[in-house]
Amino acid sequence: MQNLNDYYYFVQVVKYQGFTKASETLGITKSKLSRRITELEGRLGVRLIQRNTRKFAVTEIGQQFYQHCLKILNDVDQAENFIQSSLTDEPSGLVRISCPVALVNMPVGDMIAEYMQKYTGVEVQLLATNRRVDLIEEGVDLALRVCNTPPEDSELIIRELDAWEHVLVAVPELLNRYKQPESFADLSALPSIGFHGAKQVWLFQSPEQKNVYHDIEFHPRLKTDNFSAMKAAVMKGVGIASLPKVYVKDELISGQVQEILPEWSLPKGVIYIVYTSRQGMMPSVRFLLEHLIEQFKVLDLKQMENQCPAKKS
Repeated sequence: MQNLNDYYYFVQVVKYQGFTKASETLGITKSKLSRRITELEGRLGVRLIQRNTRKFAVTEIGQQFYQHCLKILNDVDQAENFIQSSLTDEPSGLVRISCPVALVNMPVGDMIAEYMQKYTGVEVQLLATNRRVDLIEEGVDLALRVCNTPPEDSELIIRELDAWEHVLVAVPELLNRYKQPESFADLSALPSIGFHGAKQVWLFQSPEQKNVYHDIEFHPRLKTDNFSAMKAAVMKGVGIASLPKVYVKDELISGQVQEILPEWSLPKGVIYIVYTSRQGMMPSVRFLLEHLIEQFKVLDLKQMENQCPAKKS
């Protein structure tokens, strides 16, 4: 790999028609500049400049090489200008983001659409999947993950976006067909809906002792990774399910669904966004990251307003 500095030094020597003026402009000694040009000529195997104590002349091949060097240095300048403009101009280009299917349905799909409406030069590849995506291997810029504890990955930046309360719910018609559950033992008699997996467990937290938990294994009639499908099955009386409260807040208010064992709480589903680094992050990625952070804050405020509506005067 050639040293582009030598090309730059050569251009300056030709431009100023001598080593003295060029060395003053570059801020290096005349002897060092002369040595670099000599090394360049030796590496190329040609004489670029004829010089002695009294005369200075660029050879014919030196003149041709000079024109090539000018083009190379101009291309380098354009490349650097492209990077700088990409980091400072309005967001544009491709962003790749992965997100659990349930969050795409509500509310991330709408958030991304709003972002793209604002920044028309941005393209987005939205990967809706519940599997754990490897950001580096798969070239993903941002990934949303939902879990009860922070994702363990020392190579990634991890930021919490929100925490969704979960509730165990059923329609009244289902509860009327079975014994109204009054204890954990009663839950086993009720048909259920859950996620894919060999073992399904509801983990309840004691209302009196926050560090005391009660786990109940269950065997779902329906297994799915999609909250919308789970909610639809609950509404049809297929079984009981643990759902984010935000998914069924209207149905809880209207009485279409009822919360089971409301004095016990289920672990919250914490939403995280992960990425490799903010350093060197393209504006299109950085602006989307900031947009999602802000939109989840707005969503949180709306949920708080719904839970604590203002009193009418």
